[in-house]
Amino acid sequence: MKQELDYTRGAKPLYAQLYDILLNKLKSGEYKKNDVLPTEAEFEERFGVSRITARRALAELVAKGFVKRQAGIGTMVISTSEKQGIKTRISLVDGQQQAPITRKNLAIKFVQPPESIAALFGVKGRAPLQYLTRIICRENDAPAQVNYIWLTPRLGTLTLDDVEKGLYSAFEERNENIDAYQDIITAGLPDEEDCRILSIDPAVPLLIKTRKGFNDRGELVEYTIAKHMAHYYQYIVENSR
Repeated sequence: MKQELDYTRGAKPLYAQLYDILLNKLKSGEYKKNDVLPTEAEFEERFGVSRITARRALAELVAKGFVKRQAGIGTMVISTSEKQGIKTRISLVDGQQQAPITRKNLAIKFVQPPESIAALFGVKGRAPLQYLTRIICRENDAPAQVNYIWLTPRLGTLTLDDVEKGLYSAFEERNENIDAYQDIITAGLPDEEDCRILSIDPAVPLLIKTRKGFNDRGELVEYTIAKHMAHYYQYIVENSR
Protein backbone atom coordinates (compact mmCIF):
# COMPACT_ATOMS: atom_id res chain seq x y z
CA MET A 1 0.00 0.00 0.00
CA LYS A 2 1.42 3.37 -1.03
CA GLN A 3 1.93 5.98 1.69
CA GLU A 4 0.57 9.30 0.50
CA LEU A 5 2.85 12.28 -0.05
CA ASP A 6 1.77 15.89 -0.49
CA TYR A 7 1.82 16.87 -4.18
CA THR A 8 0.06 20.23 -3.72
CA ARG A 9 1.64 23.47 -4.90
CA GLY A 10 4.03 24.89 -2.34
CA ALA A 11 4.52 21.56 -0.55
CA LYS A 12 7.99 20.35 0.40
CA PRO A 13 9.94 18.57 -2.37
CA LEU A 14 9.12 14.86 -2.45
CA TYR A 15 12.64 13.83 -1.42
CA ALA A 16 12.36 16.10 1.65
CA GLN A 17 8.98 14.61 2.58
CA LEU A 18 10.38 11.10 2.24
CA TYR A 19 13.42 12.11 4.32
CA ASP A 20 11.10 13.37 7.08
CA ILE A 21 9.14 10.10 7.06
CA LEU A 22 12.31 8.02 7.33
CA LEU A 23 13.70 10.29 10.03
CA ASN A 24 10.54 9.83 12.09
CA LYS A 25 10.82 6.05 11.69
CA LEU A 26 14.41 6.19 12.95
CA LYS A 27 13.58 8.37 15.93
CA SER A 28 10.47 6.36 16.86
CA GLY A 29 12.45 3.12 16.88
CA GLU A 30 10.70 1.53 13.90
CA TYR A 31 14.12 1.38 12.26
CA LYS A 32 16.84 0.35 14.71
CA LYS A 33 20.62 0.32 14.60
CA ASN A 34 21.97 -2.30 12.14
CA ASP A 35 18.59 -2.59 10.39
CA VAL A 36 18.76 -2.56 6.59
CA LEU A 37 16.39 -0.06 5.00
CA PRO A 38 14.15 -0.97 2.05
CA THR A 39 15.69 -0.78 -1.42
CA GLU A 40 15.09 2.13 -3.79
CA ALA A 41 12.73 -0.13 -5.76
CA GLU A 42 10.75 -0.84 -2.59
CA PHE A 43 10.53 2.87 -1.81
CA GLU A 44 9.29 3.41 -5.37
CA GLU A 45 6.50 0.88 -4.79
CA ARG A 46 5.68 1.99 -1.24
CA PHE A 47 5.60 5.76 -1.78
CA GLY A 48 5.05 6.09 -5.52
CA VAL A 49 8.24 8.12 -5.99
CA SER A 50 11.02 7.71 -8.52
CA ARG A 51 14.23 5.96 -7.58
CA ILE A 52 16.03 9.26 -8.03
CA THR A 53 13.80 10.80 -5.34
CA ALA A 54 14.38 7.83 -3.03
CA ARG A 55 18.13 8.01 -3.65
CA ARG A 56 18.23 11.70 -2.74
CA ALA A 57 16.31 11.13 0.51
CA LEU A 58 18.72 8.33 1.44
CA ALA A 59 21.67 10.57 0.56
CA GLU A 60 20.37 13.10 3.09
CA LEU A 61 20.29 10.38 5.76
CA VAL A 62 23.86 9.41 4.85
CA ALA A 63 24.99 13.04 5.08
CA LYS A 64 23.41 13.39 8.52
CA GLY A 65 25.15 10.25 9.78
CA PHE A 66 22.05 8.09 10.27
CA VAL A 67 22.83 5.42 7.68
CA LYS A 68 25.62 4.12 5.50
CA ARG A 69 25.63 2.33 2.18
CA GLN A 70 27.41 -0.99 2.23
CA ALA A 71 28.16 -3.01 -0.91
CA GLY A 72 26.32 -6.31 -1.00
CA ILE A 73 24.09 -5.35 1.95
CA GLY A 74 22.28 -2.11 1.18
CA THR A 75 21.55 0.95 3.30
CA MET A 76 22.22 0.14 6.96
CA VAL A 77 21.19 2.16 10.02
CA ILE A 78 24.25 3.20 12.03
CA SER A 79 22.60 5.74 14.33
CA THR A 80 19.10 6.86 15.29
CA SER A 81 20.25 10.34 16.29
CA GLU A 82 22.09 12.95 14.27
CA LYS A 83 25.84 13.13 14.75
CA GLN A 84 26.92 15.94 16.99
CA GLY A 85 29.19 18.69 15.80
CA ILE A 86 29.01 21.62 13.45
CA LYS A 87 27.80 20.90 9.92
CA THR A 88 28.10 23.30 7.04
CA ARG A 89 25.64 23.28 4.16
CA ILE A 90 26.45 25.23 1.02
CA SER A 91 23.68 25.73 -1.50
CA LEU A 92 22.90 27.81 -4.55
CA VAL A 93 19.33 29.06 -4.19
CA ASP A 94 17.28 30.72 -6.92
CA GLY A 95 15.79 33.97 -5.69
CA GLN A 96 12.63 33.09 -7.65
CA GLN A 97 12.51 29.49 -6.45
CA GLN A 98 8.69 29.44 -6.25
CA ALA A 99 8.41 29.96 -10.02
CA PRO A 100 8.34 26.89 -12.30
CA ILE A 101 11.54 25.83 -14.05
CA THR A 102 11.77 25.11 -17.76
CA ARG A 103 14.74 23.12 -19.08
CA LYS A 104 15.65 23.14 -22.75
CA ASN A 105 18.36 20.91 -24.18
CA LEU A 106 19.98 22.82 -27.03
CA ALA A 107 22.46 20.32 -28.48
CA ILE A 108 24.34 17.13 -27.72
CA LYS A 109 27.38 16.27 -29.81
CA PHE A 110 30.87 14.80 -29.66
CA VAL A 111 33.51 17.42 -28.91
CA GLN A 112 37.21 17.13 -28.17
CA PRO A 113 37.55 18.09 -24.49
CA PRO A 114 40.25 20.23 -22.91
CA GLU A 115 43.19 18.17 -21.71
CA SER A 116 42.22 18.60 -18.04
CA ILE A 117 38.70 17.22 -18.62
CA ALA A 118 39.97 14.36 -20.79
CA ALA A 119 42.24 13.37 -17.91
CA LEU A 120 39.33 13.35 -15.45
CA PHE A 121 37.44 10.87 -17.63
CA GLY A 122 40.57 8.85 -18.34
CA VAL A 123 40.27 9.17 -22.11
CA LYS A 124 43.47 8.91 -24.10
CA GLY A 125 44.60 11.26 -26.81
CA ARG A 126 41.78 13.68 -25.98
CA ALA A 127 39.25 11.46 -27.76
CA PRO A 128 35.90 13.22 -28.30
CA LEU A 129 33.38 13.16 -25.45
CA GLN A 130 29.66 13.79 -25.61
CA TYR A 131 28.88 17.38 -24.73
CA LEU A 132 25.38 18.54 -23.78
CA THR A 133 24.37 22.20 -23.79
CA ARG A 134 21.13 23.19 -22.10
CA ILE A 135 19.46 26.27 -20.61
CA ILE A 136 17.20 26.74 -17.61
CA CYS A 137 14.51 29.42 -17.62
CA ARG A 138 11.78 30.67 -15.34
CA GLU A 139 8.21 30.89 -16.59
CA ASN A 140 7.87 33.71 -19.14
CA ASP A 141 11.50 34.62 -18.53
CA ALA A 142 14.73 34.71 -20.49
CA PRO A 143 17.33 32.01 -19.76
CA ALA A 144 18.68 32.28 -16.22
CA GLN A 145 21.34 29.59 -16.52
CA VAL A 146 23.34 27.68 -19.13
CA ASN A 147 24.86 24.26 -18.48
CA TYR A 148 27.77 22.75 -20.40
CA ILE A 149 27.91 19.05 -19.55
CA TRP A 150 30.67 16.57 -20.45
CA LEU A 151 29.53 12.93 -20.29
CA THR A 152 31.32 9.63 -19.75
CA PRO A 153 31.83 7.39 -22.82
CA ARG A 154 30.22 4.55 -20.83
CA LEU A 155 26.81 6.05 -21.60
CA GLY A 156 27.14 5.24 -25.28
CA THR A 157 25.78 7.64 -27.89
CA LEU A 158 22.91 9.77 -26.59
CA THR A 159 20.41 11.88 -28.50
CA LEU A 160 18.32 14.84 -27.39
CA ASP A 161 15.35 12.46 -27.16
CA ASP A 162 17.32 10.30 -24.71
CA VAL A 163 17.77 13.21 -22.28
CA GLU A 164 14.41 14.88 -22.85
CA LYS A 165 12.77 13.29 -19.78
CA GLY A 166 15.78 14.10 -17.60
CA LEU A 167 19.51 13.62 -17.72
CA TYR A 168 19.59 11.62 -14.48
CA SER A 169 16.86 9.34 -15.82
CA ALA A 170 19.11 8.62 -18.80
CA PHE A 171 21.94 7.86 -16.36
CA GLU A 172 19.73 5.47 -14.39
CA GLU A 173 18.63 3.60 -17.52
CA ARG A 174 22.31 2.97 -18.31
CA ASN A 175 23.36 1.95 -14.78
CA GLU A 176 25.28 5.18 -14.23
CA ASN A 177 23.29 6.57 -11.30
CA ILE A 178 24.82 9.59 -9.57
CA ASP A 179 25.71 8.47 -6.05
CA ALA A 180 27.97 11.34 -5.00
CA TYR A 181 29.05 14.70 -6.33
CA GLN A 182 31.39 17.60 -5.65
CA ASP A 183 30.43 21.20 -6.39
CA ILE A 184 32.79 24.15 -6.61
CA ILE A 185 31.23 27.61 -6.88
CA THR A 186 33.13 30.63 -8.15
CA ALA A 187 32.31 33.91 -9.92
CA GLY A 188 33.27 35.23 -13.32
CA LEU A 189 32.28 37.07 -16.46
CA PRO A 190 30.61 35.42 -19.47
CA ASP A 191 32.53 34.33 -22.54
CA GLU A 192 31.27 34.86 -26.08
CA GLU A 193 29.20 31.64 -26.08
CA ASP A 194 27.57 32.52 -22.74
CA CYS A 195 26.63 35.96 -24.05
CA ARG A 196 25.05 34.47 -27.16
CA ILE A 197 23.02 31.82 -25.32
CA LEU A 198 21.95 33.99 -22.36
CA SER A 199 21.57 37.18 -24.43
CA ILE A 200 23.66 39.19 -21.99
CA ASP A 201 26.40 41.79 -22.06
CA PRO A 202 30.02 40.70 -21.44
CA ALA A 203 30.04 42.77 -18.21
CA VAL A 204 27.16 40.85 -16.57
CA PRO A 205 28.49 38.81 -13.59
CA LEU A 206 27.86 35.08 -13.35
CA LEU A 207 27.98 32.50 -10.59
CA ILE A 208 29.77 29.44 -11.94
CA LYS A 209 29.15 26.01 -10.43
CA THR A 210 31.44 23.20 -11.52
CA ARG A 211 30.11 19.75 -10.66
CA LYS A 212 31.73 16.32 -10.75
CA GLY A 213 29.10 13.58 -10.48
CA PHE A 214 30.18 10.02 -9.60
CA ASN A 215 28.41 6.67 -9.76
CA ASP A 216 28.33 4.16 -6.88
CA ARG A 217 31.58 2.69 -8.19
CA GLY A 218 33.35 6.02 -7.75
CA GLU A 219 33.62 6.60 -11.52
CA LEU A 220 33.08 10.05 -13.04
CA VAL A 221 29.78 10.22 -14.96
CA GLU A 222 29.34 13.95 -15.61
CA TYR A 223 31.44 17.09 -15.47
CA THR A 224 29.15 20.11 -15.57
CA ILE A 225 29.95 23.78 -15.84
CA ALA A 226 26.75 25.63 -14.88
CA LYS A 227 26.77 29.39 -15.40
CA HIS A 228 24.06 31.23 -13.45
CA MET A 229 22.89 34.81 -13.96
CA ALA A 230 24.02 36.21 -10.62
CA HIS A 231 20.98 38.44 -9.97
CA TYR A 232 18.68 35.40 -9.98
CA TYR A 233 20.58 33.59 -7.24
CA GLN A 234 21.91 33.78 -3.72
CA TYR A 235 24.95 31.97 -2.39
CA ILE A 236 24.05 30.75 1.11
CA VAL A 237 26.23 29.16 3.77
CA GLU A 238 24.40 27.85 6.84
CA ASN A 239 25.98 26.58 10.02
CA SER A 240 23.90 24.18 12.13
CA ARG A 241 24.21 21.34 14.61
